[in-house]
Amino acid sequence: MSPAISLRLEEPNDYAEVENLTREAFWNKYAPGCTEHYLLHILRESPGYIPDLHFVAAMGDQIVGSIVYSRCTVVADNGERWPMLTFGPISVWPEHQRQGVGSALIEHTTGLARERGERAVIICGAPAYYGRFGFCPSARYGITMPDGGSFDAFQTLELYPGALSGVNGRYYQDEAFERLDSASVAAFDASFPPKIKLRLPGQLW
Repeated sequence: MSPAISLRLEEPNDYAEVENLTREAFWNKYAPGCTEHYLLHILRESPGYIPDLHFVAAMGDQIVGSIVYSRCTVVADNGERWPMLTFGPISVWPEHQRQGVGSALIEHTTGLARERGERAVIICGAPAYYGRFGFCPSARYGITMPDGGSFDAFQTLELYPGALSGVNGRYYQDEAFERLDSASVAAFDASFPPKIKLRLPGQLW
């Protein structure tokens, strides 16, 4: 990471800048437009949001990166529940991607989560990238998606040895992730400068 970049907690007067950063980082990346800036907006008001793990990376007066944490839960078939963490969206300004900003945010915040005594961080992301930080397939720990399935990008980082011993069950995110309806996203996005939505190769509108 560039020595000119510093990490700090997000502050209320950063909200608009971080939402715009998130929009720029994800625009047309996985779908026409994006939903991640709206997810960030509603996560902040959710009970599962963890403000003391929401860090930004700053270069001078500009925020160039952000990582957002929320509470998730693994629920066993017998009803036993284990609180865990997830992060996302993690955003880096396009001009500063592949410069170590995201890595610095992940390493710093997972270290803090470990110090807090948290069990694990569960995410969906590229295995080749997140494997560098110790993430491995969630199925290794007996953790599945709500429907009982799994896939390579569904990954877990155990934060201390044995933290997931005896844990197995289905993964449930904060309820904010279920509120990404297209009308709400469009209404929120209308408050930002207009951007063109592009159809990606192989994508259907």
